[in-house]
Amino acid sequence: MQILYRGIEVQFRGMKDPLFRIGERRIESGARLLIRGPSGTGKTTLLHITAGLLDPHKGSVAIDGKEISSLSEGERCRWRRTTAGLVFQKLNLLGHLTALENVLLGSPAGETTKEKAREALTKLGIDDLANQLAYHLSLGEQQRVAVARVIARSPRLILADEPTSSLDARNAELVMQTLFQSTGKDGTLVVATHDERVLTRFRDIWNLEGGEIR
Repeated sequence: MQILYRGIEVQFRGMKDPLFRIGERRIESGARLLIRGPSGTGKTTLLHITAGLLDPHKGSVAIDGKEISSLSEGERCRWRRTTAGLVFQKLNLLGHLTALENVLLGSPAGETTKEKAREALTKLGIDDLANQLAYHLSLGEQQRVAVARVIARSPRLILADEPTSSLDARNAELVMQTLFQSTGKDGTLVVATHDERVLTRFRDIWNLEGGEIR
């Protein structure tokens, strides 16, 4: 799944200068890309623009030739449901639902079966927590549920924002291994993180700093 950024400029109200600019950058199909940089430089914003959750002030994002920024809100929602999976930094779990129910909730129209949901939880080592309310889970367990919610759908594009921030070394490695495997041969994985432990997994790294990618 190829991603093409053209003439991107992001500037929020009240900012004197743009948060960042991207002249033209391409992420090829099958890529495993790490985006790193200090807090506040725009890593999360870049993921949200890629997913069509935010519009850049200028420029466009095309995924497999489809300009996401030109789609209507409804079209973007349908595209995300069929193509993209997002692991949010704010996990967005519903505390009154079980881990299994939260995974199932991430799929439109019941496309994720209980079998697939349980399989995703098993891959992340939390199948024994399937019937626990999310409210009672530790932050690290909740983070793995949020990842399971995405991989259960087998999306061709996974955008993961700090997916290992609350995990110990063993579980961080398990999450990264699972994300790599879940995107498949032609799928694309983009991870934004401060976690230095995962650096060695990536050959492609973008450093977002000072308003540009280096």
